[in-house]
Amino acid sequence: MLKKQWKSKLGLTLASISLLAAGCQPVGGVDIAKVMSSSHQINSYVGSSAVSIELIADEAADPKQKELLALLSSMKVNIEEAKMQSKTSASMKGSITYGKANIPFKLVIQDMSYILEIEGADKPIVLRSYAAGMGGNAPQLTEAMQEQLEQLSQRAVEATPTISSFITGHFPNPSVLKVEPANVQINNESLQLNKVHLELNGSELVKLVKQFLLSAIADEQGTKELLAVLYDLYAPLLKETMKSLGGSSPQSQGQNDAFLTILNNKKMAVEFMYMYAKQNIEPFVANLDQTLAMMPIGQSGATYKQWLDDNQSLKLDLYVDAEHQTRMSAMELLLTLPKTAPNGMKALKVTSESKLWDVNKPVTMDTISTENGVIEWMNKSGRLSSSKLVTSLDPQSELYTLLKDQLQITRKQITLPVPPASSSQYFFHGPYNDNGTVMVPVRFVTEQLDAELEWNAAARQVTITEPLSGSVAVLTLDSKEATVNGQPFMLEKAAVLVQGSTYVPIRFIAESMNAKVEWSQEMQSVTINRE
Repeated sequence: MLKKQWKSKLGLTLASISLLAAGCQPVGGVDIAKVMSSSHQINSYVGSSAVSIELIADEAADPKQKELLALLSSMKVNIEEAKMQSKTSASMKGSITYGKANIPFKLVIQDMSYILEIEGADKPIVLRSYAAGMGGNAPQLTEAMQEQLEQLSQRAVEATPTISSFITGHFPNPSVLKVEPANVQINNESLQLNKVHLELNGSELVKLVKQFLLSAIADEQGTKELLAVLYDLYAPLLKETMKSLGGSSPQSQGQNDAFLTILNNKKMAVEFMYMYAKQNIEPFVANLDQTLAMMPIGQSGATYKQWLDDNQSLKLDLYVDAEHQTRMSAMELLLTLPKTAPNGMKALKVTSESKLWDVNKPVTMDTISTENGVIEWMNKSGRLSSSKLVTSLDPQSELYTLLKDQLQITRKQITLPVPPASSSQYFFHGPYNDNGTVMVPVRFVTEQLDAELEWNAAARQVTITEPLSGSVAVLTLDSKEATVNGQPFMLEKAAVLVQGSTYVPIRFIAESMNAKVEWSQEMQSVTINRE
């Protein structure tokens, strides 16, 4: 056993030495690494692009699933004109087409905030920068934290060339990589370019990632330089986060202080991160196949190993000029879903094509007027709300029909385990049984159902607003009396505070939010459905 482990470690060590000079190597006179990193040297351009989606239904899919998949398979996004004025400012106009529907739109990106003007909405839809950066699940932040998060986007732009150069410098070439001359038409101009063609499948990607990690960690100086860039990128925000969290106990305060000691010393932080990476990369690579085979994706029962196989493929054509800048690209991505996938889909195929011109020339992007107000996509708790988006649209519009009726983005379902009444077991954010009445955490459940919640500390009251119906419910801690749309509502049990969370009977949630509740005796769980 020890001999086997020694051989494995020796093999990984020798591999890392041989890969030190690895990276995207020149092919046919074209520096592939330079091609991959050149996109970050583009500061402005005008361009166009198109993306189409093909969804292949499984033979066992039910009629409704096949109907939806057929609808989405006809979907295309056409960007007629994209204008990048700077790395943080751009605009695009185009349309979304599916079936017989055509939905024009215009999008402006300014310092990572997004303004969307689209048919069906009477005002521009706005997504603020810090919600976009947090994937729409933005927590409540202090003013200093939000300022740092907004500055993060600019720091990220500045750091991207270094990060990209490091990755492309160590990432090996795929097995299928060819270069040949090509003549293409871009904006009515005939250009003689080099066509770089590469193909990659899921199983090869795993091998390349292993090689990249070993190559990267063997390059001590390069890795430390990268970590220094990452430190400058994230340390200011982390420091503010640690200050705002503080310590809820002497032990946690001590942990915070120790972390800040490292964080306040850049050299110490970089050394600490490098040593941690060096100690863990080789074992991680050695166990990666086993980890992927055991790691599940969602609730389908499939693992990452089932996704990263030869049935997943990428074909990419890059048309590059003499300066190694990509002027045109064409992509085909095929994802074959495991048989356990629950949505009736067998495979997903995405194809795209884009062209760029006026590269690094003065470009003035388009603008969208917000003088008559906007629609904020985020709700008051800082979360993206599909319900709020849908209710802001014209019910007769194609976009409303697509989102509400066909894609059903407002449909919500939550399943929570319920311990028996005699049990002392407690599930975080979970319900509990109070002598036959299921009590649920009001904030967690209502936010999962896309509602807005406000807390009035002085009155000890919670107000819940359901965007789709406009229903407003008000309840008071330690009281059975509540109101729904101004009408009295008597709770089975009083709203109570449990470990910092307000709990209410589940029937109140169902009736105040137009939801339905189902009980599973077999699973001992409760499911809340909201259409």
